[in-house]
Amino acid sequence: MKGADIEIIDRHAGDGGFLVASAVRINGVEVSIPGGAKIRVHEITEDEAVVVTLTMFARRVVIAAEGDL
Repeated sequence: MKGADIEIIDRHAGDGGFLVASAVRINGVEVSIPGGAKIRVHEITEDEAVVVTLTMFARRVVIAAEGDL
C-alpha cells in the first residue's frame, strides 16, 4: 500500500498570514471540493503517517472486491 500525494493550494495567497484552500489535487489530479468545506491535516508525529480528512465531490464511487472491478 502506498500513500497519496495531497496538494492543498491557495491560488489567492495574500499578506494575511494564513492560507485558504482554493484547490486540492490528489496524485496530481485536481478534485472538486464544496465551498466552505473544511480540510483537516491531523497532528503530525514521527511515529505515524500523515492523515488528511477532506470532503470532495465524487463523480463515481465503486465499492467492490478487486477481482470484481
